[in-house]
Amino acid sequence: MATNFFQIQSQATFLYGVLGDYLSQEEVKLVKKAYKIADKAHSGQFRKSGEAYISHPLSVALILADLKLDYLCIVAAILHDCIEDTSVTKDEVRNQFGDQVAHIVEGVSKLTNLEFTSSSQKQAQNFQKLILAMSKDMRVMIIKLADRLHNMRTIDSMTEEKKILKAKETSELHAPIARRLGLHSIGVELDDLCFKTLHPRKHLVIERKIKKQYGNQRKTISLIKSEIESRLKFEQINAKVEGRQKEPSSIYNKMKIKSRKFSEVLDMHAFRVVVENTNACYQALGHIHSLYKPIPLKFKDYISAPKPNGYQSLHTVLIGPRKMFIEVQIRSQEMDFISEYGIAAHWHYKNKDEPSKKLARNWMGSLLDIQQNTDTSIDFLESTKSDLFSDEVFVFTPGGKIIQLPLRATVLDFAYAVHTNIGKKAQKATINGNEVELSTRLKSGQTVEIITGRFVKPKPSWLDIVVTSKAKTAIKAHLKDNSKVELARLGKLLIADALKFQNIKINDVPLDKWNKCFKELNCVDFEDLYIRVGLSEIFVAVVVNQLLQDINNETINTLSIERTKGMAINFAQCCYPIPGDEVTGVLTSIRGLVLHRTNCSQLGHIKEKNAQWMEVDWKSDGSEQFEVAISCLVENRSGRLAAIANTLANLGVNIENIEQQQRPGSDRLFYITLVVSNIIELNSVLNKLNKLPHLISVGRL
Repeated sequence: MATNFFQIQSQATFLYGVLGDYLSQEEVKLVKKAYKIADKAHSGQFRKSGEAYISHPLSVALILADLKLDYLCIVAAILHDCIEDTSVTKDEVRNQFGDQVAHIVEGVSKLTNLEFTSSSQKQAQNFQKLILAMSKDMRVMIIKLADRLHNMRTIDSMTEEKKILKAKETSELHAPIARRLGLHSIGVELDDLCFKTLHPRKHLVIERKIKKQYGNQRKTISLIKSEIESRLKFEQINAKVEGRQKEPSSIYNKMKIKSRKFSEVLDMHAFRVVVENTNACYQALGHIHSLYKPIPLKFKDYISAPKPNGYQSLHTVLIGPRKMFIEVQIRSQEMDFISEYGIAAHWHYKNKDEPSKKLARNWMGSLLDIQQNTDTSIDFLESTKSDLFSDEVFVFTPGGKIIQLPLRATVLDFAYAVHTNIGKKAQKATINGNEVELSTRLKSGQTVEIITGRFVKPKPSWLDIVVTSKAKTAIKAHLKDNSKVELARLGKLLIADALKFQNIKINDVPLDKWNKCFKELNCVDFEDLYIRVGLSEIFVAVVVNQLLQDINNETINTLSIERTKGMAINFAQCCYPIPGDEVTGVLTSIRGLVLHRTNCSQLGHIKEKNAQWMEVDWKSDGSEQFEVAISCLVENRSGRLAAIANTLANLGVNIENIEQQQRPGSDRLFYITLVVSNIIELNSVLNKLNKLPHLISVGRL
């Protein structure tokens, strides 16, 4: 106990020293006052590791002190568990430290049960509370992230099951939020701690390889740093050059995403060049490119087009001495500060509307829009996740304003991003002066102009065009309010179509059975039911199941589908189902029915999450085309890909995408996405390809 006491006192003293570097003496005194209150309140409480509990809020405060957060945030961090776990009340905190601290502490205290171990509904509700608290004061979220970081650092004291659950939640929510808010150091460490927890052996192997490679290349790395410094000094550019290694999680993700071996990850070593201003960034870039050969298509300008969290920098990948691949990041001093501290920089640049603050606020505004237009907390959670994990494209308005959108975003997403009213009235558009459809996917660098129409209004089919949560929620909200007749007609058609396959006419269903269905599905009447089916909020299969159960005491196990066009049906990109496959449908509130092959590896995981699903009898009429993925392993000879492409062309099969992977030895593996009508056509294609010389194997993914 004595040792523990002295360790805690030393921890507190160290914290005061860090704070003394940027806070006033009076502010540090208030922090000390908060520590005395928390220490007394947590007396006798211990963490699972055996440490006195007060060590946790002290550690959280130190994480925030490293980010140079203001004293109010530090005080709130020290007190953040007091209201929840001790006799200290919100009023007592308010009386001692004021309204701001009391609000922050209360905001964090209400969120202690954001756990995967709770039900999905409860988790989603708690996350929604977090966002609402965060909207009033960003420091609530920052403390929550620091709290989670310390919990992940000390995760070894948990059971294996709880460790996995905690790491999954952190990976899915906390790390992406940290990145979105520009809290780089927290986001990176959370990612690596999650990777270490979920994949300990992989983390260990990569970590050892990094150390070994760094040891072998230490002299070369030192040489590169020296050469960059010397060249910039010669060109009279004041610069600070630092080298760093990539984290195991970062390297693993690149290996996984790009299907590369450890030795093939290009930017294994990264160098950061910090100069005085923006002009010096571009000057330094030119001189470094003259020093080392740049790799084509590996240059990214995040200064002219910042990331959504306000991050600005120039990125380039070069071939250095001894053919070592290196990544160089070039940024100004202010950009570097914002890169390191993100939204926390707001409390440093108190009188400036720095990019991270503005963009974080914009993101918060979009989350609140989504929250207002989603009916359930689960929908809100899933919509937020999709925004957090999306990659971005950068496009321009005719006036030159940059609009940031997720990868695969369409022209219609752009219209809603500019303004909801423009999205509602979008009639047609141009990209770089050429007229395009509203469904056209966007690419970075394009200039997009939206032409609105006076009598245009959102259609249910627009939900299949857009990918952003803002656009989806806005379209749904409008459809609910303004397109009730059309939606009701669509919903009735879907129900009648599904009943027809059960040899039942919709008008033959007794009224009392309908009334019971309304009650079970929380619908007011026929119109309400039809509208919600038309919006895919209630899927038609659920309605039919309910009706059939009441009519003949049975529940259909299989839904028959004759066509997919014009219906709320989508196809899983993990397994690419086509007519003739045994398929299972997963019911979702946004995408409708998502079809998976019954043997899809992801389906078991989906069923474990208690998602709504059912078997589907899919009878295509042959008028539709569907994507399917195949793999071709070939000998490394010239003309092999051309032979495959010619064979497919002769069969009249379109190729949507081709990717290749170098295999051990000399073989090459091609991943090809085709467009076919059904499994019969696919089998014919595979048989033809199998007859090609030098093709080792071919099969469906």
